[in-house]
Amino acid sequence: MISSSAKMLPVLYSSKSIVTSRIVCKFTHSLCVQRFHITSSRCLGLKHNLPLAGSFLDINKKYSTIKTLDKTDNVRNVKDQAKDLDLKPDAVDIFKTAIRAVRPKAMIENVLQYNRITSTLKVQEKVYNINRNVFIVGFGNAVLGMARVVEDMLGEHVVTGIISIPRGLQEEIKNSHSNEMFLGAGTKIHVYEGSSENEVDETGHNASKAIHRLVSNLVKTDLLIVLCSGGGSTLCPSPEPPITLKELNQTTQLLLQKGAKVTELNAIRKNIEVLKGGGLALAARPAQVLSLILSSVIGDAADLVASGPTCSSQPTPHHCLEILHRLDIIDKIPESVKKYLEKEAKSVKVNKSQTAFDHGQSKAERDKVWQNVQNIIVGNNSIACQAAAARASELGYFPLILTTVLTGEARRIGILFAKLSKFIMICYDRRAGLEPNSELSMLELELVAGGIRKEWMNHISNSVNKAHNMNKDICVIAGADLDVQVKGTGIGGKNMEAALAAAIQMQEEFRVKEMNVTESHMCFLSCDSDGYDGVTEMAGAVVDQALLDKVEESGVSMKEYLANNDSFTFFREVNNGGNIVRTNLTGTNIMDVVILIVQMPKEKKYKWNL
Repeated sequence: MISSSAKMLPVLYSSKSIVTSRIVCKFTHSLCVQRFHITSSRCLGLKHNLPLAGSFLDINKKYSTIKTLDKTDNVRNVKDQAKDLDLKPDAVDIFKTAIRAVRPKAMIENVLQYNRITSTLKVQEKVYNINRNVFIVGFGNAVLGMARVVEDMLGEHVVTGIISIPRGLQEEIKNSHSNEMFLGAGTKIHVYEGSSENEVDETGHNASKAIHRLVSNLVKTDLLIVLCSGGGSTLCPSPEPPITLKELNQTTQLLLQKGAKVTELNAIRKNIEVLKGGGLALAARPAQVLSLILSSVIGDAADLVASGPTCSSQPTPHHCLEILHRLDIIDKIPESVKKYLEKEAKSVKVNKSQTAFDHGQSKAERDKVWQNVQNIIVGNNSIACQAAAARASELGYFPLILTTVLTGEARRIGILFAKLSKFIMICYDRRAGLEPNSELSMLELELVAGGIRKEWMNHISNSVNKAHNMNKDICVIAGADLDVQVKGTGIGGKNMEAALAAAIQMQEEFRVKEMNVTESHMCFLSCDSDGYDGVTEMAGAVVDQALLDKVEESGVSMKEYLANNDSFTFFREVNNGGNIVRTNLTGTNIMDVVILIVQMPKEKKYKWNL
């Protein structure tokens, strides 16, 4: 049961004043000194613009829970700077903007070009003839909205369809009044609502069996449109006989508890499930197959999203057994799974795409199986990060997209970003930035050793310098794929665990140690784009120094909660749940989003020599 105290953070905006700015540049020894006359900490006249792939800000108007800001809302009054500025609402706003940008409608319409006059559908360089021969199947957190777009576009040509989505998604979409995400009246698509967590269930299994029956009856002139997004593996379980659904679930849970990576989990799913690893496309032969994929993995590898149901895949039972041995669960998984993999490993099983051919035939002949299959990535976290950057710029920050391929254990990422916030604070101090600083040097070494690349550190330093000159606070954005090793018995998720680890490190950096420069306000947010972090119904959490004060007041031990993987319980009980981020199911999935906001120091240890 989720506590009622775990509520979504309010979005607060203060009244703003008009800003005027004047820049006077004097060149002495190639140094340009900028003099600012301002009435706010953020200068609208020096806005940092980022190139955007499409118009993301138009989407903001359709989202009912965030109000649209007028121009005077883009700057904070100088009086607000004297107060303890709460950066958390802005971080939540930026995150939600990123999620709105990867809703299905704009992404799919950018990919599909339908000509009603000629009844042809063009996708990149491939053209499909449409004549009441379209079938739609899908599985994942985002396929409800994706199906709506495809059905609206192709209309009368859709014969039937089946999709499997998380339980409760339709109700939440209705309540949010997001009509473009919900199937229209008279839809021909049948909807199954499976598990909203990481456990396969009977409804998802029934969906997979219904999909298998549908595609197995298609003919050469049919077009099967497959919709895939994150969560699809769980929502379309299809265990290879004699493995049962219960045994498949036991295997999956063991892998998750041992911290198996997504690639490892998908490798095993591809080998022990019928429709994974290209199985769906093979079952649909000889029909044409068009797969529209919303990427939820690093590098946009199509074969990893929903375990690649339409991607050619070589069976690797030996690799699966190696994974199970390395994670020390080979003797804990169901006997049927172990025996099936061992049997496959011994039989020198050929690739699923080769089963229709003799071993002596050429690769070119075998590859003909996949000539009728087209896999298209329609969206990814790069789009979300660019939208987040645009929103941060609107709010007056200097945005920096650090990376869209951040990976690693959640605790490590949280620690790194807490240290990074301290690094940025020191860089903001102009004297510390221009003179040798041992604290800064040590921090940089720690960050690089922890996984922040050297070129990223240089980019961060340069960006802080630009933000400083423009009198702006900085907002660092990253697309991530976090993982967690579950050793405790608590309730939580990878993003809340990252936030809790960040808070612990912030306590170490800002309360135990003494900084050589003035501490400024900061906040760190980590959230799952699908809206459900781990087994909770929360997207993630956002932490700042104010939380550290609440922790000191309550006397709780953050380290004990973290050791027990009990991050949700911590955030629910401390500060009345005020640091939890809740979005409900978002209807999309593009991995995790990490946001770090660091304010310019209000007190400076130097004076301009003009």
